[in-house]
Amino acid sequence: MSNPNQARRVSAQIFFQGVDITGSMRPYLLSATYTDREEDGTDDLQLKLQDRDDVWLKKWLTDVIDAAASAGSLSASAKSEAASTAKSYKVTAKSGLNVRSGPSTSYGKYGALVCGAEVQVESIENGWAKVNYNGKTAYVSASYIKESDGGGGDASASASSSASGAGFKISAVFVRENWTGGGKDKVLDCGQFELDSVDASGPPNTITIKATALPYSVQIRQTEKSKAWESYTLSGIANEMASVSGMACMFLATKDPSYSRVEQRKQSDIAFLSKLCHEAGISLKATNNLIVLFDQEDYEKKNPVLTIARGSGSYTKHKLNAGTAGTQYASCRVSYTDPGTGKCIEATVKVEDYNDKAKNNQQLEITAKVASVAEAKTKAEKYLRLHNKYAKTATFTLPGNPDIVAGVTAMLTGWGAWDGKYIVEQAAHSVGSSGYTTQVKLRKTLEGY
Repeated sequence: MSNPNQARRVSAQIFFQGVDITGSMRPYLLSATYTDREEDGTDDLQLKLQDRDDVWLKKWLTDVIDAAASAGSLSASAKSEAASTAKSYKVTAKSGLNVRSGPSTSYGKYGALVCGAEVQVESIENGWAKVNYNGKTAYVSASYIKESDGGGGDASASASSSASGAGFKISAVFVRENWTGGGKDKVLDCGQFELDSVDASGPPNTITIKATALPYSVQIRQTEKSKAWESYTLSGIANEMASVSGMACMFLATKDPSYSRVEQRKQSDIAFLSKLCHEAGISLKATNNLIVLFDQEDYEKKNPVLTIARGSGSYTKHKLNAGTAGTQYASCRVSYTDPGTGKCIEATVKVEDYNDKAKNNQQLEITAKVASVAEAKTKAEKYLRLHNKYAKTATFTLPGNPDIVAGVTAMLTGWGAWDGKYIVEQAAHSVGSSGYTTQVKLRKTLEGY
């Protein structure tokens, strides 16, 4: 509990395989950086350690793994007792079920469970079920689980086997203590990641631990496939791909493209899904064992959560960029000639402030299979948006703020040609010896198409 009489401070809590290793890391931790991305990438966590005593280079892996194993097998009797009181339930939510750190939607998310997943419930109170999630006490909505009819033993064994074969899990929580009135804390739950790489450099000796929310080991990212998808919607493809990799999927877009036939050719599931999302103007994000698909336009329409005014002192560093060729098309034409009938279907869309007399009106030409003029127009709008969305970008380093995450919007004022509304494409939260900062990458929102 925070004390309003205490000074402000920021701390990073680090967990390895569900074991709190904050204390052992604190003397060596140079920085902890959590990067939250809007689309086309995965969230990640990076820890930089000063290894002056060669502790982390020579011993950290074995010592921490041993500690995690010791905690995991803590007491066979305690585990047996917990198992005897816990009941087996199955997840019924088709889009997956969020796992939270506390019994309310206001608490941060540890991850998600796929539909049909088996979960051991210790107790249910006020509509929330208390469960064990990757060695941590967690909570799920009781409305989206049902008690298993039996046969839970095999499912539990399967889950245990899967967990033991998985990579090492790292999670982090950033806490701003005494930052608001009344001494209240602000918490940023970064989620769970899988160890990706360990780099050693020097002098001085430095260890960099990198972890990702979508590891290379998962099937959705690693395995290349060739497959014809017939009579599928985009959400259907995404849900099937996520399920095969033991992940949950959330489809938040208002329009769900359908395909009579679309071919995946020697591509990983995530690469193929990303391609379909690009063409549909839908953002794809991987985080915390969850695949999320959402409409960029819907997020761009949201009210700004902050204003960055030039000279206001609300930032420490800035960088602005305006693209030219390839990022500032005035119009887009989509056309398709049916090989059977020879009929040409086409449609052209223009930006909202299109000027017929302008000398630099670039037109994007796209050949794509369409069945109607309306479909051609929709594709033209999406392709124009895809190619123009990076026409104006900006990067700012701000005082640390847990409320700034990928997908929220901001207003820029006093920056001349860069004034206007932007969406946060990436937010990198870093806690270290120099304090807490948030670096944001912004792109200007698009209007009219």
